Amino acid sequence: MVAIAAPAGAASAGVLERRLAAEGLAACACPLAADDAPDLAAAPGPGPVAALVAAADPAPAAGFDATTPTAFRALWEAEVERLVRAARAALRHFGAQGAGGSLVLVMGADGPGPAFAAAAGALAHFCRIAAVEAGELSPPVRVNLVRPAGTGRATPEALAAAAAFLAGPRSRMVTGTTLVVDGDRR
Repeated sequence: MVAIAAPAGAASAGVLERRLAAEGLAACACPLAADDAPDLAAAPGPGPVAALVAAADPAPAAGFDATTPTAFRALWEAEVERLVRAARAALRHFGAQGAGGSLVLVMGADGPGPAFAAAAGALAHFCRIAAVEAGELSPPVRVNLVRPAGTGRATPEALAAAAAFLAGPRSRMVTGTTLVVDGDRR
């Protein structure tokens, strides 16, 4: 079972659920706790949660001149803090469950600018460190990140396809990786 944690009303949840089903993976929406972290123990569905796909709220990214401190903080909260809370909840759950698993973090923002660059860099480093720590659990938990390239061309469907791959069994040897969805930019 793949649990999907996304902000209320996020279109990404439906796109993710359809893509996971197309890959033959059962999925369910994961309720969010009071601290906005996923409550994996309350996830409805047949059987234990083997993977969590945590999607950030699509936040607008702006160029350097348009990025005010308030806009920077809003994107940071929507992307970095939300996904770090999801990761902490998932790793606690998988550790207590003792069955291993897969955690896929999916950034929502896509566009140029310093806030997007800072969030993408922070999450890539966080993912690598979390993968090292989660790899020491028994059995290990894989941790990966899906992010747009910052071109404004990554579609929700393309991000969902990347997330479905990382949540599923075909990526069982992939961890600590940032998969950049670039919208076929060459």
